[in-house]
Amino acid sequence: MRFKSPPFYSFIFILLVGLLASKPLSAQKKFSLPNIHFGMPHFKPLFKKDSTNKIFNPNHWFKYKKEQPFTKNENAMPIAVGYTDFDENIRDLQLLGKLPTDNSLTIRPYILPKTVSYDSLLKAIDPSLVNNGHLVHKKHFDIQLLPVNFLQKYNSHHPYGWNDGPLSFSNGYQYLASGGLYMHWRNIHLTLRPEYFQTGSKNYEFGNNWGEVTPSLNKLILGQSSLRIDFGPLSIIAGSNNIWRGPGIISSLLMSNNAQGFKHVGLNSIRPIRTILGSFELSIYGATLTQNSTQGFENKNLRKDEISQNTRYINMLTLTYSPIFLKNFYLGANRVFHQFTRTTPSKNFIRDYIPVTLPLFRNVYQDNAEAIDQILSGFVKYIFPKEHAELYFEYGWNDGKSNSRDLILDNSHSSSSVIGFRKLEYINSKTYINIEFEATRMSQTPSYLQRNAGNWYVHGQLKEGYTNENQILGAGSGWGNNIQSFCVSFNNFKNKIGFKLQHLDHAPTGYLNLYSNTKPINWSDFSYGILVKRNYRNLLFNLNIEFVQSNNYLWKKDFASKNIFMFFNTIYLW
Repeated sequence: MRFKSPPFYSFIFILLVGLLASKPLSAQKKFSLPNIHFGMPHFKPLFKKDSTNKIFNPNHWFKYKKEQPFTKNENAMPIAVGYTDFDENIRDLQLLGKLPTDNSLTIRPYILPKTVSYDSLLKAIDPSLVNNGHLVHKKHFDIQLLPVNFLQKYNSHHPYGWNDGPLSFSNGYQYLASGGLYMHWRNIHLTLRPEYFQTGSKNYEFGNNWGEVTPSLNKLILGQSSLRIDFGPLSIIAGSNNIWRGPGIISSLLMSNNAQGFKHVGLNSIRPIRTILGSFELSIYGATLTQNSTQGFENKNLRKDEISQNTRYINMLTLTYSPIFLKNFYLGANRVFHQFTRTTPSKNFIRDYIPVTLPLFRNVYQDNAEAIDQILSGFVKYIFPKEHAELYFEYGWNDGKSNSRDLILDNSHSSSSVIGFRKLEYINSKTYINIEFEATRMSQTPSYLQRNAGNWYVHGQLKEGYTNENQILGAGSGWGNNIQSFCVSFNNFKNKIGFKLQHLDHAPTGYLNLYSNTKPINWSDFSYGILVKRNYRNLLFNLNIEFVQSNNYLWKKDFASKNIFMFFNTIYLW
């Protein structure tokens, strides 16, 4: 008798029930909803005394309805992923107790909770910031101007740097400008934030397996635009904005802002969904991916003459769970199916449009002969509110497992991982130090000696790879690369100065010599950078300058090169 593999969501349900059952009911009753720690006494919380003269209790923020300017509308504005807005400030504010810790920040864009307005967010970043962008501000209707953003990127010798949206993997000078407005009417939210960019096209030395000089692009796109309709804690969303999934900051295995945003439609939770088991966060969407025949690929093994002109379809599911009996702990999973859009859809709706709901193991739905790729990851994250610290780990597979035996016996096959740690510590009443470390492994493990998996983001019948507009959708450090980053910065919210050390191994397992007895040549980049952030009234400047030393550049022994990488972002607040 043949047993069918249970659906993917059945494993999630069994896991949750098992976690709940791990404590007797008498013990479970001893646990209460998490207390929210709101920072050191010398920092003012976002919430103040209201017109009723009642003092806001941060330990019960979710039970309290307050009235203060610009919060009565409860506009739940999205904060764009990456460089465009204040995405990087959200994490600091959460660890410092300025934002509630119930949101795992593993499904982004981050939606401001209804208890925190955009104005109060700016005040938390810098008390001197004043939002003058409100065009219309009424009880159920709001229109306001979004910040104007001007991003500049420069490389002096060869391409370097990632997580920059539509900017290309090129040498030379590039820039991106964006701006727009946000509108909400009752439960309808519209963000119009187009982006105009020009990519670089400066010559540099490249090889047969890495690099390509391509024409410069000048383009206007919808950028960080979206339309959202809320229904309680859930929303239906359509947009072209960048998406981030997973706990990482520098890298994400399945979805980051390394590539240009793509058109998508989905169902998202806009805030944690509270149940007797704990809190859940959910995201599921479908989207189309495109390629540009005039541009090179971040993975040079993807030749333009091999690329088909078919559009591709991607379906992604993310589920995050925070148990009620374990404060500030998050357990999550990502699942992606990436395939060619069918010119003649089959009669199976699930296979065509929501394959993420198929059973977990491939022995039930054989797809080896099809141009389809499955990517999986699981992650954990733990926040230490009183210590202002967080620890996270993500582990994934670039190839779906055939059955439980395959998963257990060859767990490392086609695997990759991200691990990171952040710690914030007050130096005095106005300054804190931020220590960050993150390591990403994309190279193969020794498992390839028995069964070669290739490298991440590559599939035999999907020649374009896991890309949009020729750029990798996941970890932008590159195909089969390993990276370790360490940063220390001194902050007082509005200003920052710091130092960054980074080591990048290009395909360290030697994908050019997988079965050769000769020792592969390792190409390693060592970068040393300075991070500076300054605010002047409503102008915000963010500068990252790195000196990059490349040893054995292009996998050529004793061939060294030097590169200056600059990332300069300017934001103007109305």
